[in-house]
Amino acid sequence: MKKKVLTTTIATGLMAAGVLTTQNPASAKADTVPTGDNATSTNEVATQESDAKTIAQNNVNTAQTNLDKSKADTQNASDSLQQAKVNETTTQKAVDEQTGKVSDAQNNVDKAQADVTTAQNGLTAAQENAKNATETNIQAAKDNVATQEQNVATAQEQAKQANDGVAEQTNKVDDAQKAVNDAQKNTSAAQADVTTAQKTVDDAKAAMDPANVQATVDAANKAEAQVNQDKQNVATAQNNLDNAKAADATRQTNIDNTQKAVNTAQANVDFSTKQAQEMKDQFNKYQGIKDAAQKEVDGLNDKLSNVNTITISDVEAYKKAFNDWYTGSKRGENWTEEDKNFLNDFMNSNTYKGNVADKNITVDINHLTADQIKELSLFSADLLNQVRNQLGLPKVIVTEGSLKLAKDVTDNYVSDNWDKFDHDVDGISRAAAENGLLSGGNFYEDAIFSSDFSEASTMDDLKSILYTGIVTMIGGSGDEMLHAAGLLGVDFGDDISTGKEQYFSAGTSMFPIKEDQMWITKMGHFFNVSKDYIRDSAKFSTTEVPGTSTEDLVTQLNTAKAKLASATDALNKAKDADTQAQQILAKNKVELTTAQDNLTKAQNVPVQTEIAQKALTDVQNKLAADTKINEDAQAKKEAALGDEAAKQKVLDQANANLATAQKALIDAQTKQKAAENNLSAEKAKLASLQQVANEKTQDVKAAQVALDDAKNKLATLENAPLLVKAAEDKLVTAQKALDPVENALVSEKAKLSALKQDLADAQADVTTAQKNYDEKLAIQTKAQTDLDNAKKVLQAIYDREALEAQIAAQEKAREEAEKKAAEEKAQAEKNGYHVDGNKVVDENGNQVSNWTVKNGQIIDNKGKVVSGLTINKAGAVVNKTGQQINSKNVVDNLQANKRTQAPVVQSKVAGKTYVSTVVAPEKAKTNALPQTGEKESKTTLVGAVLVGLGSLVGLFGLGRKKEY
Repeated sequence: MKKKVLTTTIATGLMAAGVLTTQNPASAKADTVPTGDNATSTNEVATQESDAKTIAQNNVNTAQTNLDKSKADTQNASDSLQQAKVNETTTQKAVDEQTGKVSDAQNNVDKAQADVTTAQNGLTAAQENAKNATETNIQAAKDNVATQEQNVATAQEQAKQANDGVAEQTNKVDDAQKAVNDAQKNTSAAQADVTTAQKTVDDAKAAMDPANVQATVDAANKAEAQVNQDKQNVATAQNNLDNAKAADATRQTNIDNTQKAVNTAQANVDFSTKQAQEMKDQFNKYQGIKDAAQKEVDGLNDKLSNVNTITISDVEAYKKAFNDWYTGSKRGENWTEEDKNFLNDFMNSNTYKGNVADKNITVDINHLTADQIKELSLFSADLLNQVRNQLGLPKVIVTEGSLKLAKDVTDNYVSDNWDKFDHDVDGISRAAAENGLLSGGNFYEDAIFSSDFSEASTMDDLKSILYTGIVTMIGGSGDEMLHAAGLLGVDFGDDISTGKEQYFSAGTSMFPIKEDQMWITKMGHFFNVSKDYIRDSAKFSTTEVPGTSTEDLVTQLNTAKAKLASATDALNKAKDADTQAQQILAKNKVELTTAQDNLTKAQNVPVQTEIAQKALTDVQNKLAADTKINEDAQAKKEAALGDEAAKQKVLDQANANLATAQKALIDAQTKQKAAENNLSAEKAKLASLQQVANEKTQDVKAAQVALDDAKNKLATLENAPLLVKAAEDKLVTAQKALDPVENALVSEKAKLSALKQDLADAQADVTTAQKNYDEKLAIQTKAQTDLDNAKKVLQAIYDREALEAQIAAQEKAREEAEKKAAEEKAQAEKNGYHVDGNKVVDENGNQVSNWTVKNGQIIDNKGKVVSGLTINKAGAVVNKTGQQINSKNVVDNLQANKRTQAPVVQSKVAGKTYVSTVVAPEKAKTNALPQTGEKESKTTLVGAVLVGLGSLVGLFGLGRKKEY
């Protein structure tokens, strides 16, 4: 019954959490466990719990496994998503780059189209001009040229006259300007004379004043001393001038020498600059040659990288397999597993390369054009010759006759409504007869069949069929080598080394198979014509059809590589020469800079002669001026020391001289005004003449333009046929230039279209990968949730088991404690005083009348605590040493505690024996029991004991099991 209660409680809690009922239904059975305590019920519960734990652990393990797998799936989905995104980014980049190429190609087309339009307009204009190029119009144009030439001559003459007038008037203006300048100088001189004359008058007047005599004498002496000093200064300046001239001569010599060095250095720089440019031009020339050679090599490499090839890894092994098939009494009986494995590897290792351009060319497989048959035949012949070359066999040749045979046979397949997996022998024979060949059977055709549900075909589809046909037939498809023998030109049963040269071509056709069901079959035809099968050479042309084979490309590539090597060598040499020339130029430039610096330094040395000459002139002029001053001063001195008559005479002469100078000044001013007026008039005339000359000059320019236009018109009319031819050539050139860029644009657009489809596919892949990742992540999230829930269920079971174990341990401990307490209580009841409720009884069960129990303490009949006695956990009344007291030692114990106790009295009331003590009055101290001095309530000792026991029982009752 206890187990049922516990289990039900835990199960209910788990179901409330929404876990147990979904993860472990068996655990719910705990609610129906019988309530009895029998072993069967307990074992059933235990079994159910064990089953629940096992199921829960299995659920955890399963959930963990699911989560691990889900995480792996999610990681794989994430990796796929990331790779899809990388692919999308890469494809987007390719689309962006290709879009740029399409844009460039479109620009090239637009430019080429504009050139065509311009050329067309030019041709239209040239043709219109040719219509106008009549004799009358040409003569009129010639007359117009003559007229315009006369107009130019007239305008030039008028302009010359006008410019001559300007030149003449310019001279007059110059003369008038000189006259003004001279008049200004004369006026200035006359003004100076007046000033001097005035000063002379002033000085003469001053000389007549006796107070100025000594000053005049002093001035004369000073003026004489200054003249002497000036003479010394002139001598010194003359010496300085001589020295300066010598220094300047040295300076000029240095300048001349450094200028020569600069000239030499400049010549070297000019020469090395020219040489460096020549080396640079040569380097650029060889760079262009090398680039062109590299471009040719790259182009051929690109072509070869896109060429389909067939490779035999071991020629001897192939020959062995070929010969083994023919040996023995039965074909193929000596074919070893080694042979078969080799041929199988051969077929698996050679695969067709798709071609984007060919994928964009749709074809009518049953009605191929002549060019398409030619292209397919050359393609197949190249593949076959690759194999033949490796085996040391003669090549096949595509001829005009073999192409016609291919077309006639495939046309017969169509006209015969062929619908079988077999050769149309009748159609082949008819075509052979029509082309002058041996007829009557299938001596020419090998064929490959390719089933497909689409009637749409591209050139790439057909090449793929033909490529696969050659590989499978050469590789012994169908456990036989008859097709290989036919394609290799080996007669049946002959050694493979005995192949023959043959005329070869290829074609295709398409027809429905009408056996158990309808489906579309594409057929590739190969035609080998041996020379000895030609019956009428007039009907079968052996003229070879030109084409470029892989071998040709390899030869061209080798030649281009040789040219590239030669161009590279020449470029390296040109580069070395260029480097050397640049180094020489740099060296010469440094030398020029040095020379120029030296010249600058020489030129920066100051010129001394001019300064020295000016200094000499200045002191000479000062000497002259001071000499005149001295002469005047001496005259004034002489006059000042002379008589009055002489002084008056000097003054009179000075006034006369002043009047003369003043008159000369007025005359000079009058002449200056007249000269200035004349200059203004002459300048006005010059401006008028200059305007006329400018107009005449413009007339000459206009006449020349008209003459040039007339000459151009005449030349256009006279050269009309040549201009038309040139315009036609220009148009043809422009149209030729347009075709390749238009083709390039189509090609680039096709590439872009393919890349956009790739991008759409990549984006779809990203979408799919994202969806897959989201789904896997959702599954992982659910798996994680399932694992968490399963762990919660398992943990709940473990928690329940732990709780059950804990409760079981507590139950056992409680039972043992109860048992021990019962034993101790029984022993206490047997050995002496003990508590029974709130009473104290002795070992015989008799109540001690004077004591009661209150709050776990023994109280006497006065309500005081009995000192020295306590109640242990078994309910026994013990002394301080823990010894239980009884009827025999109760007094001793009380006396031991120094208390006076009345005699114990036993009495019987209503058939029961009571043990009591008689307490003496308080005043009889000697016989009184010792008191603790504690004030107690009126509760009896028995009540106190009962209360104490009640508390003890309550303590032991904690955790006691309940029964239901």
